[in-house]
Amino acid sequence: MKILVLGAGAIGSVFGGFLAQAGHTVRLIGRKAHVEAIRAGGLFIDGIWGEHLVHGLGCYENLDELTGNEDCTQFDLALLSVKSYDTKKMLRECVRCLKSLPPIVSLQNGLGNVEKIRDIAGCERTIGGRVIFGVEYIKPGHVTVTVSADNTKLGALESGIDTAFVADAAAMLTDAGIPTDAVDDIYRFIYGKVLYNCSLNGLATLLDVEYGRLLGCEETRKIMKSIIQEIFAVARAEGVTLDWQAPGEYEKLLFDTLIPVTFEHHPSMLQDIRRNKPTEIDALNGAIVAMAEKHGIDVPVNRIITQLIKTKESGPGT
Repeated sequence: MKILVLGAGAIGSVFGGFLAQAGHTVRLIGRKAHVEAIRAGGLFIDGIWGEHLVHGLGCYENLDELTGNEDCTQFDLALLSVKSYDTKKMLRECVRCLKSLPPIVSLQNGLGNVEKIRDIAGCERTIGGRVIFGVEYIKPGHVTVTVSADNTKLGALESGIDTAFVADAAAMLTDAGIPTDAVDDIYRFIYGKVLYNCSLNGLATLLDVEYGRLLGCEETRKIMKSIIQEIFAVARAEGVTLDWQAPGEYEKLLFDTLIPVTFEHHPSMLQDIRRNKPTEIDALNGAIVAMAEKHGIDVPVNRIITQLIKTKESGPGT
């Protein structure tokens, strides 16, 4: 396949690198320092999935540079891994620069990304994704896979792209070394990831700790339980089907299974704060707050987490 990775940070680099290593033609759009390092010495991926030095990747800073350097404006698949606040901007660049839009997979955190792809590219080109392995950006040209809690999931929207295409894409990723399943109801998995991210990311960022440290204190466990209970209330109001009948079921999974297997991981949100970059809080706890307000539901813990992260975003020392 001919694959375009839109936003080759930590996650995008792993997908692009593994696919290129498996023999696919891959083009990466990423930040200048990362792009230059990969051009000079290849992409180095290490961690729990082994060590890989990947050469032969086409790397560009933006789509204009790509289209100006080679006739490579038609792709079989695009993987969207930009931050949620950059989704619309990147999609508009695709409309402007590419001869035609390929099917686009969201590999992003949070709520609202799939809908943005659908609104711009159409249902027939939209694939939802749920990624729950962790990657840290070490330095330009080097990323590390730190943890994996479950297989990646891909799913079409209702009345959208052919499910056979989604199944083929999932098989391609699995063959490349990223275990992936095609699923019927991708929203079920997206909301499951939202529960995970909302429970852990903001709190671990505010406390400047890895996920596992949140288990060691009764007060942080109480905060996580409150976040989960509020999200369940919002999901019910939104008519979203979750995999768990009650908050306590998810709490048990999170505390007994998910946190232990990602014990040493630092959230990407914390990495963003350390680099003085904006976070994705508006697509996570902030999105829960916005939906809750629509239904007249009080979600005080998700609100305060959102407000405190926004305070941290305002600058060093806050």
